[in-house]
Amino acid sequence: MKVVIIGGVAAGMSTATKLKRNLGDQVDLVVYEKGEEVSFGACGIPFYISDKIKKGKDLIARTAEQFAESGIPVKIYHEVLSVDEKAKTVEVKNLKTGETFTDAYDKLVIGSGAGVNRFAPFNKPHTNLFEIRNVADGTMVKERLQTEDIKDVVVVGAGFIGLEIVEACRKFDKNVVLVELADRVLSTMDEEITSVLTEELERNDVKVLTGYKAEALDATGDTIRQVTVTNGCETLTLAADMVINCAGIRPHTDFINCVEKAGNGAIIVNEDMETNVEDIYAAGDCSIMRSAVTGAFLYAPLGTNANKQGRIIADILGGKERKPFKLIGSSAIKLFEVDAAKVGLSETEAKRLGLNYKTNFITGNSYASYYGTEKVSIKLVYDAETRKILGAQTVGAGVVVPRANYYAIAIYSGLTVDEFGFMDLCYSPPFSGVWDVALIASNTAK
Repeated sequence: MKVVIIGGVAAGMSTATKLKRNLGDQVDLVVYEKGEEVSFGACGIPFYISDKIKKGKDLIARTAEQFAESGIPVKIYHEVLSVDEKAKTVEVKNLKTGETFTDAYDKLVIGSGAGVNRFAPFNKPHTNLFEIRNVADGTMVKERLQTEDIKDVVVVGAGFIGLEIVEACRKFDKNVVLVELADRVLSTMDEEITSVLTEELERNDVKVLTGYKAEALDATGDTIRQVTVTNGCETLTLAADMVINCAGIRPHTDFINCVEKAGNGAIIVNEDMETNVEDIYAAGDCSIMRSAVTGAFLYAPLGTNANKQGRIIADILGGKERKPFKLIGSSAIKLFEVDAAKVGLSETEAKRLGLNYKTNFITGNSYASYYGTEKVSIKLVYDAETRKILGAQTVGAGVVVPRANYYAIAIYSGLTVDEFGFMDLCYSPPFSGVWDVALIASNTAK
């Protein structure tokens, strides 16, 4: 069986390594990767920039050469230009030599990922305009932040990466302005959670401009000097020695037209990662599948999901029973001294979907009250009739993200707030009160 894999990061290499373990020499594998780097921890790049991680190479799990030694040929600097689903071939370009050639497949796996959304005015290159796509990008940003001529940094986009990059810039004592088009930072979470994040940003001397759009770049030659932003009523000019575009991502799927796609370009797959075209699979940031909570399509571009999805494809192609996977939408962030997490639905999402839901929001102690003063807030979203838990968000200090994970398991298992409220959790004063705040959030749900 000949398997061609497009993309050499999380989804692609997860598929390749697991499939090789499953089938050994019975499978003929090749991975085409457009860039130089493969199998790297993209989510760790902001922490490498902040110098929490000292060396970029520590983010790279295995190199292309190491994969080749294990029997998995990875062709870096090779871009797949098109797919012919009828002939079952791909057209590939060697970006080093310019040569193009055709390769045949029995099974095609697309793990091409996603890239930064280069909308105007960020659609033209400048010497001090950066984006975070790979470790090399992280190295360039890190090196520039360590120079004295970089004083004013404008970060566009207040999603997970944007917020983490802001913190990294403040680690180098830069003046940072964060620009976000939405009405709040990290708009995938509800206002009760994001307001705490905004307060933490401002407490750390970050200027936050929500509801503002980057309109224009004022440059001298190819070097940006100022960024013009507007909210429709007010126009501001921001000094900029460095601009970092973190304003969302776009799936890399332009090379294939035969598969069904969502509005953002992500390839639609079922629970087996199959597309609508026989023998073509997709996984990771280039794909979209249905939420196990609502049944609606949910775009969840995270390495956790990509790795699981790659393994599912490998087991299916390898003739093994795949592990069950329910996508519920789990994410977390550490921002200075505050942690936040979300699992399942936010209230905003539940309202948009027209669900009959209720919410409960409480603030309690992370630990026993006599052990520590850290506080954590929890917001629950649950079905108004069945009382089944639909989502949870946590924010604060101390034990924050693990409590969201409790609720991830509850959602996965279909528990109600009442069932969860008497869950037999571990107890000791360094970890919680006798009644864990997560239990209190469930037991006070009306």
